[in-house]
Amino acid sequence: MLSNKRRYFEIGTQIEELLDSGVFKAGQRLPSERVLSEKFETSRATIREAIIMLELKGLVEVKQGAGIYFIESKQVQTGPPNQYNDIGPFELLQARQVVESNIACFAATQIKFNELKALKRVLIAQENEINRDSKKFEELDHQFHQLIAESTQNRVLIDQATEMWKSVRTQNPLWKALNHKYLHEADLQSQWICDHKRILLALQRRAAEDVKQAVWQHIENSKVELMKIATSDGINADIDDFFFAGDM
Repeated sequence: MLSNKRRYFEIGTQIEELLDSGVFKAGQRLPSERVLSEKFETSRATIREAIIMLELKGLVEVKQGAGIYFIESKQVQTGPPNQYNDIGPFELLQARQVVESNIACFAATQIKFNELKALKRVLIAQENEINRDSKKFEELDHQFHQLIAESTQNRVLIDQATEMWKSVRTQNPLWKALNHKYLHEADLQSQWICDHKRILLALQRRAAEDVKQAVWQHIENSKVELMKIATSDGINADIDDFFFAGDM
């Protein structure tokens, strides 16, 4: 059974205690992901999530191809409590992938012409924000996904999509910091726009399965970018590392 506190959180806290105790000095390289996974008897995917947590707290720096370094600059991450606060970003993305792709699939059978026009307006506005206002880009991203949910004409699905976005994207301290620090860099924004265009084109054709696949791939692309961020050893990770829902 999974513990109430996710494994990555427990391990991140243990590594933080080692840092605070003076086992490592500022600027010192930490053991590799492989060594840490053996030490804590867990998967490398869980170690990656723990390291992301520590990096966003300002305790470590991940240098691609060089390793993980202790930088001794703690910044406490705060945010309103919610039931997802102790769930790692890989698991959150998996949940969004399942829920939102199916919502979009149903939306393709219900969407109205005026809703398609609204989605196109949001997409054009978002495209105009590339390399400009990242906060506005994020707001428009939310609008795009919310409009898809609303086009289902189903209040339960709309509420589910709204709650998931709020709890996962805006109220989870780890994911919020990660999203703003990495996943909306200028060089990635064009990719998100292309993803949104594919989703909109499939919705215009009322092609439910194509819409489902387009949304699934859109979130998969975010997952891939997160994998790149989380891999400190400068090597390709085994894909099996990322298909998990936590350690047993």
